[in-house]
Amino acid sequence: MLIPFTKMQAQGNDFVILNLLGQTEVKYPLDELAEDVCEPAFGIGADGLVALLDDSEADARMLIYNSDGSRAAMCGSALRCCAQLLGSLLDKTELTLNTDSGLKTARLESTPAGDRVCVNLGQPRMLNEEASLNGLRGCLVDVGNLHYVTFWDDLQDQHLVHGEAIEKNHPYDRGVNSQFVEVISRQEILMNIWENGAGPTLACGTGAVASVFCGCHKGQLAAPVTVTMPGGTVLIDVLEDGSYTLAGEVETVFNGVYRWKI
Repeated sequence: MLIPFTKMQAQGNDFVILNLLGQTEVKYPLDELAEDVCEPAFGIGADGLVALLDDSEADARMLIYNSDGSRAAMCGSALRCCAQLLGSLLDKTELTLNTDSGLKTARLESTPAGDRVCVNLGQPRMLNEEASLNGLRGCLVDVGNLHYVTFWDDLQDQHLVHGEAIEKNHPYDRGVNSQFVEVISRQEILMNIWENGAGPTLACGTGAVASVFCGCHKGQLAAPVTVTMPGGTVLIDVLEDGSYTLAGEVETVFNGVYRWKI
């Protein structure tokens, strides 16, 4: 089977995206395909697989699968990549995408620093500001997916020390991502990531929102906040209604056709 794809990245968080517009269902198992295409040595290599389908309520529906084949409810980096691709296909700068976490809006922007994509991820929810996982104490935040945020005076490789244990030994049915944060100032943080179903990644959009939300809740941060991750920087802001926006550049890496033996 030959499967056309586009590979895109947002601050190094990379995805294989399937343009399936014109369809409302996928005729092959995306979980199995995700495991194969995301494998860096034997596949294309990516943090996740994303399918864009027709949707009656939005410009498209976005389905996301992690590199281990598990389904993800939301991904801010993938949402921005899909918005950029969809905008070029539909010749639109204002877009709506349907996701497993509900309808999300996106805007393609031109700035002095270059083109970027801004998405509205809605109002985060603080589920537990004193959650305990793997001997750490942090905030459990829902941004359409779950994030466990811990703060550190000196950010080093804590995500490699604690990330896998948190991923495998948590009590949450939906899985949990973990963010490790160092506050530089009230409007700037550093962040390392361990993503559920993908491991250490260079960036995480929803994780950046969760971290800023947690920092604002604790009084340590005030939006807008610049979040610097291993793969690059994004800007998180808060609207009057309490919704959080995520803005940053995305890039098309290449297009191709994947030969899948199924």
